Amino acid sequence: MRRLVGSLSVRLFLIVLGGVVLAITLTHSLHRHERAGLLGEYRERTALGHLGDAVLLLAALPPATRREAAAALPRDRWSVEFAAPTGPVAGKAAPAFAEALDERLGGSAAGREAWLQRPVECADSWPCPYVAVARVQFKDGQALWIGYQGQDRPKRYQGTGLRVSIGVFAAVMAVAAWLVVLLALRPLRRLVQAVEDFGRDITQPPMDDAGPSEVRRAAQAFNAMQERIRGHMAERTQILTAVTHDLKTPLTRMRLRLEKCADEALRDRLRADLAFMQSLVEEGLELARSLDASEPAQVVALEALLQSQCDDAAEAGLDVVYSGEAGGVLVTGRPNALGRVFANLIDNAVKYGHYARVSLVRRDGKAWVSIVDGGPGIPEADLQAVLQPFVRLETSRSRDTGGTGLGLAIAVNLLRCEQGGLSLRNLSVGGLEVLVELPLAVVAKRH
Repeated sequence: MRRLVGSLSVRLFLIVLGGVVLAITLTHSLHRHERAGLLGEYRERTALGHLGDAVLLLAALPPATRREAAAALPRDRWSVEFAAPTGPVAGKAAPAFAEALDERLGGSAAGREAWLQRPVECADSWPCPYVAVARVQFKDGQALWIGYQGQDRPKRYQGTGLRVSIGVFAAVMAVAAWLVVLLALRPLRRLVQAVEDFGRDITQPPMDDAGPSEVRRAAQAFNAMQERIRGHMAERTQILTAVTHDLKTPLTRMRLRLEKCADEALRDRLRADLAFMQSLVEEGLELARSLDASEPAQVVALEALLQSQCDDAAEAGLDVVYSGEAGGVLVTGRPNALGRVFANLIDNAVKYGHYARVSLVRRDGKAWVSIVDGGPGIPEADLQAVLQPFVRLETSRSRDTGGTGLGLAIAVNLLRCEQGGLSLRNLSVGGLEVLVELPLAVVAKRH
């Protein structure tokens, strides 16, 4: 869930959708408030009409017959008293209602006071009972307290249509918000894809700079950065190539002069130093070339490649054994680069750990290659450090062998270009395991 919410597209969608929901909620609240006011006005006008008609009817009768006529009114709706009530009248005083009633009576009687009572819980719903009580005085001086209990029944209102409309509106706005988010983030996804492609292959073509002005500026800046990085990489490779070439001549002269050295022990030490210098220069050049992904990628049968590497090592007298899955484990990559990776790792395992046990499994959509040796392993604190260029451990796994500290860094660079990875771990039974992961190739099925 945290990963889902961490997505920028999901965050933007939730923000937009939250704003829509808030707007709908506020609009609905304002609608309910306005509707409650309109219904209240409607109920007051209805009560005013009923009370006014009843009072006008009684005002037209002689005082002696008013009581008899008032008794004929339905008791479930009407209450009529010609004497003052014994207790307080329920409801709130409504002077404006009294004035309106007085105006409606037109002088036939006078509206003195009025009270309105309406349950709060049904203020904006149907049906809803309400009570209007008024004190009036006829021309002949007779007083009358008359009350009307009404109940709105024009059409039973359930609010279903409004709720359905709000639900449909919210769904439509959610879809629209998601489309807006996708459209807004499409250039960002293109930029991310371009960065990933460039990370695997620096010879990628420039990014398309079509679109809005902000998108064009970002694409142009990215393309300019690509060109600068390609220029720096080419310059570095050219420098290392020139240094390697120029050092061959003095190194050759030094080897020839060493042959004239009379001290055999000194001659052997100097030869070892020259060999190390030559190895350092060549592996430095190989490190620079490991970032060059100019070799075209293709589908590679990984088990065949590993079997070939192990067979060649075994024929050379090395203790190397391969075991892996059958059925064809295919990956997409550069065959020569992958060959250099596994040749380097197998050679390291034999050099530092006496033997190499290579295995291949397919799991979770990836190919996993394990290379186990029988050496003393690497201190846990240095497992990540040895993957960096020119890192050599003082407590080497073999005190009789040396290295430039570039082998694993070259393998890491080559695997990164193949969207793969490399990790190290010490085994509980002793030895070091190098674990290589590569994504499986997607091969179209033939129909």
